[in-house]
Amino acid sequence: MQFDLSGYSLYIRPGATDMRKGSPSLSIIIQRQMRLDPFGKSAFFFCGSGRRTLKAVLWDGNGWLEVIKRLECSETFKWPSTREESMMITPEQLKGLLDGNDVWRRFPVFRPELAV
Repeated sequence: MQFDLSGYSLYIRPGATDMRKGSPSLSIIIQRQMRLDPFGKSAFFFCGSGRRTLKAVLWDGNGWLEVIKRLECSETFKWPSTREESMMITPEQLKGLLDGNDVWRRFPVFRPELAV
């Protein structure tokens, strides 16, 4: 199944989230902890403590859409643990995240003085 998320802002909530929570409880987290509008044109992504389950919620104008992805392999999702690491991500980064890439890893800038 494909979703067209063009025009949506995509937000990652850092740390672990209780995956038993549904969209009403997650919308409270979005409002109170993330300080964002859960009813805007945004999709919000949460990860369980085992980092094998992701949940996305978005408001489509008259109800919640909830999508869950659970990894069946032995790997885990790369997921930020602090607010500083969390960010609004692009659709390309989201695709990379779902494919198992670490979208938060940044290489340091290296400025050599001399060519060796």
